[in-house]
Amino acid sequence: MLLSAVFLVFCNLAQPAEAAYSDYSVYELETKQQFGSENEALQAAAKLKKDTGWQADAKKAGNTPLTYQISASGLHDETDAKTVLKDFTKQTGVAGTYSASGSKQPYVTVTSGVLSDERQTKNLLAELTKKTSVTGAVKTAGTKQPYMQVVTAEMAAEADAKALSQALTKQTGVKASYRQIKRETARFQIQSGTISGDQKAAQIQTDFQKETGLQSSLKVTAKASPNITVTASDISNANDAAGLAKQLQQKTGVKGNVQKYAQSKTATVYNVQSGYFNGVSAVQNAITQIKKNTGVSGSYQKAGKKNNYTVGMSGLTAKQLKSVQAFFKKKKWHCDASPVKKTASVSVYRITAGQLTAAQADQAEAYFRQQHVKTARTAAGKTAENEYQLLSQQTADQSKIKKGLNLLAGYKLTAITKTISKQTDTTYQVTTESLLDTAKINRSLDFFKGKKVSASAQKTGEAAYTQFRIETAPLLKKEDIDRVTAFFKQNKAAGTVKETGKTGSAQYVIKTETFSSKTVLNKSMSFFSAKQLQAGYTSESHPVYELRIRDQFTGAQSADAASQKLKKLYGWTMAILKIKNGPQIMNTNYNISLADMVKKQMTVSPQTDAAAYASLTYINTASGTVTADVLNVRSTPEVSSGNIIGQLKKGDKVSITGQTNGWAKLSMGWRNASSDEVGQYVNPAHFAQDSKYYFQFLKLSQTAGLNASELNQKVLVNKGILTGKGQAFITAAGKYSINEVYLISHALLETGNGTSELANGIMYNGKKVYNMYGIGAYDSNPNYYGAQYAYNQGWFTPEAAIIGGAQFIGASYIHNPSYEQDTLYKMRWSPAAAHQYATDIGWAYKQVNRMYGLYSLLDDYTLYYDVPVYMKV
Repeated sequence: MLLSAVFLVFCNLAQPAEAAYSDYSVYELETKQQFGSENEALQAAAKLKKDTGWQADAKKAGNTPLTYQISASGLHDETDAKTVLKDFTKQTGVAGTYSASGSKQPYVTVTSGVLSDERQTKNLLAELTKKTSVTGAVKTAGTKQPYMQVVTAEMAAEADAKALSQALTKQTGVKASYRQIKRETARFQIQSGTISGDQKAAQIQTDFQKETGLQSSLKVTAKASPNITVTASDISNANDAAGLAKQLQQKTGVKGNVQKYAQSKTATVYNVQSGYFNGVSAVQNAITQIKKNTGVSGSYQKAGKKNNYTVGMSGLTAKQLKSVQAFFKKKKWHCDASPVKKTASVSVYRITAGQLTAAQADQAEAYFRQQHVKTARTAAGKTAENEYQLLSQQTADQSKIKKGLNLLAGYKLTAITKTISKQTDTTYQVTTESLLDTAKINRSLDFFKGKKVSASAQKTGEAAYTQFRIETAPLLKKEDIDRVTAFFKQNKAAGTVKETGKTGSAQYVIKTETFSSKTVLNKSMSFFSAKQLQAGYTSESHPVYELRIRDQFTGAQSADAASQKLKKLYGWTMAILKIKNGPQIMNTNYNISLADMVKKQMTVSPQTDAAAYASLTYINTASGTVTADVLNVRSTPEVSSGNIIGQLKKGDKVSITGQTNGWAKLSMGWRNASSDEVGQYVNPAHFAQDSKYYFQFLKLSQTAGLNASELNQKVLVNKGILTGKGQAFITAAGKYSINEVYLISHALLETGNGTSELANGIMYNGKKVYNMYGIGAYDSNPNYYGAQYAYNQGWFTPEAAIIGGAQFIGASYIHNPSYEQDTLYKMRWSPAAAHQYATDIGWAYKQVNRMYGLYSLLDDYTLYYDVPVYMKV
C-alpha cells in the first residue's frame, strides 16, 4: 500500500459530530406472568396474536407450591358457624366460607304475651338471653297513646306553687315542677267620640258601667252658645268681595263665605245723533276722534240725498253722555240726545259669616261699616245641647274593653283604645311530668281538686305505646324453642310459636381457603380440635405455565417498547432476553455533502492499483500503440464524465491485459483514481451491514466485551508467546478504550503470530524485555531499538508489553486529540482530506480482512460501528 505523507501535517481539523448508538441486537420476550393451566396460557397466546399479531409458545415453568384446604363439620347453627369462622380467621389468618348441609327445617319465632311496661319487658328479654342464649327484640302492641301533663291555673304566690308540687309528688308519686310566668301588661283607656246632650251622655255613662264594670267620666268638649249670622250684601265686583272676606278673617278672626247672586236693575241710557258731516271721509274721521277722546264708539249713516252723513251712538250712560256733549261743544259740532229706560239682570256678591257669637258679630259689622258695606244680622237661636266625651278607667282586661267598644258602637259613636301605662305581672304554674298512665293522671287531677286549685290534663304533642311483647330471633333447633316457651310460661307471659316462612339448615360445614404453610395447617387442625369439631384436609399442587414470544425484536429500545405494550394491554411483567449480540451503530455527521467530499479528496491525488480502460478503436492491438492524437483513459469500460483518470498520446505504448465490449483493459500499476472510483469507496451506502467490509466502520475506541476464555481457545491458540494471553488484551482494551480484536490483530501482525524474537523477549541491560507491537523498532536495527524502547517503558513481562503498548497505540492513533480517527474509514477518509493514513482509495477496504477473520472465530462479542453521514443536497 501507499502511505500518505500527511502524517507530517499538524493542524486542527473540524471534528464531525457524533450521535448515540442504535442497538441492533436481537431480543425475545418472556412473560413473568404465570398461568394456572396450559389451556389458560394458550388462550392468552391466542389473544396476544389477535391483539398484536405476535406468536407465543406456552412452556411449563414448574409447579405451584403444595396447598392445603380444611373442612370442619359438627356445627348446628349458622350463627355458631359464622362465629367460629370469624375466630378461626382471627387466630390463623386464613379466610374461609361456611355452608349448610343436611335437610332444611322451618324457622320459627316465639312471641310472649302482652306486657304493660317497656322497662319490665326489656329486663325480661335480657333475662331470657342470659338463661337461654336466645336473642330477640321488644315489639310494641296496640296503638300509641298521647302523653299528658296536668297543668294548674296560674297563681300569684311562688310559695303556694312550690308547696303544691312537693305535696303532689309525696301523695301521688307523680313528679311535678312549677314555673314562673312573667307578663308585661298594657293598661288601656276607652275614649268615645262626641256625645251631644246632657241626658244622653248620662245614660250612655250608666250603660257603659253596667256593661263593662268599668268606671268612667264625662268630659265637656263644647257648651251651648248663641248662633248669629252676619251678611254683607250688594258688592258688585267679585274681586272686591273676595278681598273683603280675606281682610275680615285677618282683622277679626271671623271667616266669611263669598256668594254670587243675580239682581234685576232698571237704568236710564241715552241715544245720541250728531249733525251732518260732508263725505264719508269726514264722518269716519269724526268717529275716530269721538272714540279717542270719550271712549264711546259710534257708527255713521247717510242723511238725505246729498253726500251728508251723521254719527249715531246708543246706550250711553249719563257720564258717557256728558263726556260726548263736552267734546262736541269743543269741536263746535251739533248733537241731539234722547233718554231711554233699560232693565237688566246684574251679578252682585254677598259675604256670609255664620255661627257667630255676639262679640264676633259685633266685630264683623264694625269692619263692614268701615268699608261702607251694608250688613244685616240674623239670629239662629242657641246650640241644642252641651257636647261630651266618655273616658273609661284604665284596664288590661280585653274582654271588658271589647264590651265597652261594642256598647258605644251600638249608640253609633266612634271610640278608640289608648295605651295609658304598662306593668309586669308575675305568676306561677304547677306542671306534672309527662304521663301515659291514666290512673296517675286522675290521681293528679283529684289532688288539685282537693286543694281547690283549678287544673286540667293537656296533651304534650308526643305519644308512646303502652303494650309490649318479646319476639325472639328466628329459631331452628327444637331445644331452643322449648326453652323459650317454658321461660315465657314461667314468667306469666305465655306466648305463641309462629313459622317465619323461611327454612334453614341445622348442620353447617366450614371450608377454608387454600394455603401453603404446614405450620398454619397444624395450627388450624388444633383450633378445630379445641372446638370439638370434626376436621380434615386435602393437599394439591399443579403445574404453572409461562409464555415466550416467538417474534424477535431488533434493538433494546424496540424490545422495551414491546414489553411496555404488553404491560399496558394485559398487565404482564416481561423478561427481555438478548438472544444474539447485534451491532451497536452510531453515526458521525461529516457536515459536508458526498459530492463535496469526493471533490476535496480529488485535490490530494488519490491512488489505486485497479485496472484502467481505453477504447480499442484507437489502439493498435498488434503493436500495443495508441493511434489517436489524444486518448482518454477511464477507470471503467464506459464513457462517463467522472471516470477519466488520464490521457495517452499518439504513439504511447500500453499493456493490454484483456478486452471487454470494445474496451481494452490496461495494466498501469499505481495510478490516479477517478472521482467515480473515489465515490465508490467514500460512500458508506456501498457497503452492506452484514458484509465484512462494514468492519471499516468498526469503532476501535470501543471494547467488544470479549471473553478471555473464548479468546484463548479460539484466537490465541498456537500463537507463540501470545497463546493464552487473552486476559492481558482484555485488560489493555478496557484500560485504554481500544478494541481487543484490533490490538490482537496488530500484535499478531507485528510478532508473526507470536513468534518474533522481540515478542519472545530480548536481554537488554541485564533485563529481559518484551515488545508486542514493534513500537520503536526502527528498520535499521529493529530488535535493538525495539528492546531499548521496551526497557525504557518497563515492559519486563509479556503482559506488561501487551498493556503498555496499547497505551501507545491509543494515544498516538486512536485517541489522538487532534484527529480522533478511531475507525479504519476515518483513518483513510478525513473531511479535510488531511492526516489520512494512505493514498490508496481501497486502504480501509483492504484492512478489514484480518479483523473480520478473527471475529469469525468468536461467538460472544458486541460490534460497535461509527458510520459517517453526509449532508443531503
